[in-house]
Amino acid sequence: MKNFIQRTITGIIFVSIVLTSIYFQTDYKTLTTLFVIVMGWGVIEYYSLVNKGFKVQVPTAYMFICGMLLYGFIASSTDDTLTTLVFAALYILCITGLFIYELYRKKEQPIHNLSFAILGQVMVALPCSLINLIAVPGQIHWVFALFILIWLSDTGAYLVGCTLGKHKLFERISPKKSWEGFLGGCAFAIGGAMLLWHLFTSVWALNFPEASDTTWWQWLVFAIIIIIFGTYGDLSESLLKRASNVKDSGNVLPGHGGILDRFDSLLFCIPVVYIYLEILNVL
Repeated sequence: MKNFIQRTITGIIFVSIVLTSIYFQTDYKTLTTLFVIVMGWGVIEYYSLVNKGFKVQVPTAYMFICGMLLYGFIASSTDDTLTTLVFAALYILCITGLFIYELYRKKEQPIHNLSFAILGQVMVALPCSLINLIAVPGQIHWVFALFILIWLSDTGAYLVGCTLGKHKLFERISPKKSWEGFLGGCAFAIGGAMLLWHLFTSVWALNFPEASDTTWWQWLVFAIIIIIFGTYGDLSESLLKRASNVKDSGNVLPGHGGILDRFDSLLFCIPVVYIYLEILNVL
């Protein structure tokens, strides 16, 4: 009971902070500020996890700096060309320096060190950075939808899985997940997408005028992307933890674990959502 109350309080605070940061993003870059913290903490969790679980020796502080440079490069790419070029040049130099550094370290598994180092940039730093290309003026409704539908999918999967779950979805990686829970998450996410489409195109049309041009099928595809890639993001982080023989990636969020535990579904969703919105030509 104590853990449930703890999870609930943490969840309410967490959701409030995220939604507030999205709302004020256009004027004050609040989501950009929030996600540089999320990315930095997530990168630290990832490298701490693999260094301990896989017995590699990746320089965490150095890779944290690399992640920050990548974030700066992508976050500034919509505003300032010179700043973007500076961040890009520094990031390339740091990644190149990583390979040179490994030549001189004389560690037992240099290729493993390099592989896990680059994987952390691709798996954590890059997706967190790409949120800045989605949270652009006029398209904030998609960012609201991204988080809300992920939460609805997770909630539906948990509620239905706990009550009806019998057939294992991916027992080798995540024994508690079931097909019934997955279908419950699908129903919640798709239902939520249709509700959001109605709200953004009618009730909230004055506040989000760009959303009024969207169609129901665009929201349906958006929900399907979140369902599929959110699930694979969750399973991939579970795979990482299982291989490292740990339950949580960290303990920064009471009752929820670490940053990666809370944002794992987003890691695969954000890049695919970005590509989808580029295809729709709305960014």
